[in-house]
Amino acid sequence: MLTQATQQGGVYVTQPTFLCCIATRRLDEMNNLINFFIKNSSWFIFAFYVILSLGLLFQSNPYQQSVYLTSANGTVATISKGVNGASNYFHLKEINEDLHRENANQKQEILNLKQQLNDLELKYGEKPGKEVSGKGNYSFISAHVISNSVVNPSNYITIDKGSADGIEPYMGVMDMNGVVGIVDAVNTHSARVMSMLHPDAKITCTLKGNGNFGLLVWDKKSTDHAILQDLPKVGEYHVGDTVVTSSSSLSFPEGFMVGVVERISPTAKEDSFMTLIVKLSCKITKLSNVHVIKNNMRTELKELESEDATSLKEEGGGKK
Repeated sequence: MLTQATQQGGVYVTQPTFLCCIATRRLDEMNNLINFFIKNSSWFIFAFYVILSLGLLFQSNPYQQSVYLTSANGTVATISKGVNGASNYFHLKEINEDLHRENANQKQEILNLKQQLNDLELKYGEKPGKEVSGKGNYSFISAHVISNSVVNPSNYITIDKGSADGIEPYMGVMDMNGVVGIVDAVNTHSARVMSMLHPDAKITCTLKGNGNFGLLVWDKKSTDHAILQDLPKVGEYHVGDTVVTSSSSLSFPEGFMVGVVERISPTAKEDSFMTLIVKLSCKITKLSNVHVIKNNMRTELKELESEDATSLKEEGGGKK
């Protein structure tokens, strides 16, 4: 019979010899497996009888069956709890986005309800109606933070919404804790926000319960402190007072959280104004999701302000 030489480990063997070696090796493996079962047969027989006896016990005795089912249900419940926990962990991002959208919707609903209450008070004359925010209706646009600088002299935040989503310059930005900053520049699908950690981010704020308002600017030292300046000395100021957005702001609704007075700066007697050190409620170093605030009457209000400024200028010129 003709055979073909095959090289194995530097030694040439004929093909029938090579196949014979493989068959012998497979036979040895099978023998080892059979020997393993024979050697441990007593354990396999023991396990079989244990399982059989437990099955007969639980099937014939109601009490033991109840104990078994209770234990099994507890084990299954524990496993299911672990599986659900792992599943929820992987869905945290989706859950967070849903909560973020719900938060924006609730803010808008609160403003709408306040506006309706104000309209009813004006209609029936029960209260001297105070116009909610003084700036008309607002809407909220949810966005994610792409980048955020906090260590530069002038700090910016980049968000993943732009002009295609209705974002425009000068819109206010806040998160669930408080004011974040003001939109500075807009692209089609992204926008740059001038955060509160920017010297040019100036927001008109008021003290809750006091009524006096001033200008909030960054202190250029801390990532969670700002200065509320140009406050009149008339009125009382206390550590712990709440600072909120003012009705004179075109970028923010009235009454939204800004921070808490942490310290009152000493001033000279001849000074007409005073300064407060405010601890910001928003943790700008830990931003993830934000709400961009759209003032639906901003253009109309700006036109009115322009007309008022023009009228004042003309009256001043006439007096001269």
